[in-house]
Amino acid sequence: MKNIIIITFAALSIILSSGCKKKKTTETVDPCANTVCLNGGTCNDGSCACPLGFSGADCGTQKTPTVIVTSIKVTNFPGLDGTSTWDAITATNPDLLAVFKKVSTGATILTTGVSTDATVGTPYILSGVTPTVISDFTTLYTLELWDKDTGISAPDDLMGSVTFYIYTSTNKFPSTLTVTSGSVTFEVSLTYTF
Repeated sequence: MKNIIIITFAALSIILSSGCKKKKTTETVDPCANTVCLNGGTCNDGSCACPLGFSGADCGTQKTPTVIVTSIKVTNFPGLDGTSTWDAITATNPDLLAVFKKVSTGATILTTGVSTDATVGTPYILSGVTPTVISDFTTLYTLELWDKDTGISAPDDLMGSVTFYIYTSTNKFPSTLTVTSGSVTFEVSLTYTF
């Protein structure tokens, strides 16, 4: 009987000790395996690191910036004023000038310099644009293109205009905003601060 108890005890010890052994695992769990980061965000230890301008657990929220207009380019404009040249008296091409306004108040935000004797089909970066901060995004803005006239060709002629929002909560911060209406197209260069 003593031998049966010893054998039973030994067998139970072997069974219990082998059943309680923990398996060693070499598999590591990737904390980013189930993490989705939007808008160029990157996962770091299971959390998203968001790029400039975005926030939220998944970088899905676009922050509201301050927009800075840095330049204005005219890429398309009408070649004729009806059936004649813009400066019919002098028979020359238009002298381009842009005026950037807030629609609700009519207030001028900026006026560019003049590109003289502009040829249709040639893009013109208009001079005289100092970086201009825009922080009101709830209103419409307009860009007017004028033929700047002096002397016997005066007064100035409105060649066309474009009305637009400078920023939307889904536009993802373009460096160039292209706005067009009819035969007038502008490219507005922008930078952002947060």
